[in-house]
Amino acid sequence: MKSPRFHAQKADGLYQPIPFLFVTERMCREILDERDEIVAAMPATARKRQQALFARYDPNVSAEAFSGLLNLFDSRPA
Repeated sequence: MKSPRFHAQKADGLYQPIPFLFVTERMCREILDERDEIVAAMPATARKRQQALFARYDPNVSAEAFSGLLNLFDSRPA
């Protein structure tokens, strides 16, 4: 696996999500793809703990919030 862009490896070998204030839809897809890659490369014994750690931060929520923020400033007529 290549070096992750959106997660930092902790001392226990698990990966901590890097919190981002703004998450675009593309970035959200890339974060989720990276998570799949990380979990697939882990031993089965660590997968459940890793998935629980990932569950604490849902990039979809951040992407929706960012999209909502952009919509506030959308000046195009409806």
